Amino acid sequence: MSSTTEAVTLPQLFSLLVEATHQGILGRNVDPAWRQAFVDELLRRAEGTELQAVVSGFVKLIHECPEAQERAVRLVGERSLQNFVAPGLSLRPTPIAAISAGCTPRVAGMLRRAGLRRWAGPFDWMTLPPEAVRDALTDNLNALLSPRHLVPIRPEDRPAGREGHLARHLRYSEQYDDTVFHRVDPSTEDGYAALERAALRLRDSLRGLHAKMLLQVVEETTATPTLWGETGEALDRFARGATLVTVALVSGAPEGPFPEMELAESHGAHRLLRCRVLSAPQPLGFADLLDEVVILRGALATAQG
Repeated sequence: MSSTTEAVTLPQLFSLLVEATHQGILGRNVDPAWRQAFVDELLRRAEGTELQAVVSGFVKLIHECPEAQERAVRLVGERSLQNFVAPGLSLRPTPIAAISAGCTPRVAGMLRRAGLRRWAGPFDWMTLPPEAVRDALTDNLNALLSPRHLVPIRPEDRPAGREGHLARHLRYSEQYDDTVFHRVDPSTEDGYAALERAALRLRDSLRGLHAKMLLQVVEETTATPTLWGETGEALDRFARGATLVTVALVSGAPEGPFPEMELAESHGAHRLLRCRVLSAPQPLGFADLLDEVVILRGALATAQG
């Protein structure tokens, strides 16, 4: 009994090499036009160089490119964030649940990277003004869940080059500012079921006896202290063991080489912090890992429970 093995041509080999290095090192697929350009260049080099040298040279080229280095730093930073936050948790007399209270997805992103996000909450993947968070907590999330306020955003109306922006909460958007859902579209059956599950988890957690910290990050305005106080009062009316920690991002760079944070106000268990960060906020966090370390450790240090 005989078998035949189809030979792999050199262009096929180089195509596989280009795809494998992009997926393994850069974590993404290669653009078809770039794949062909890479293959053509590798074939040219192979005319006068040993195959092993051509392959190793290309792998080194991709490994040392700026995109690969930035990805490596980002992945290491995400793993390291838990190590920075863990000591603050170990000093607490009791465990605490960390929950995003908005006002953008970057809060949930930071909590997830730090190993603090245990379940999905309704504010995790939303962009919403602090007034909407206050109102949603005041009425036990009823208006947030009202189907008549959930309106899909047409693809042609979504910002170009940006993910998310799937649906809008009409009431909060008209009352205050754009209130947008990014991860799921709650105007659909599956999306609404996901939002409802997240809201039920938050309701159950707020009624529970365990300690919990609701972390909110906002851009500082003159209304920030008032909104923080009103949101804290809403929690006091029905939540148990809840601490609202609002971090107000102050414009301007810190004076020294590190992020700056100070306690601005406190009322009962709730804390208002002011922070000057090193880097610009990103959709799911901050460009500089140190900003996230300072915000999370500062929030945990001030949270009582």
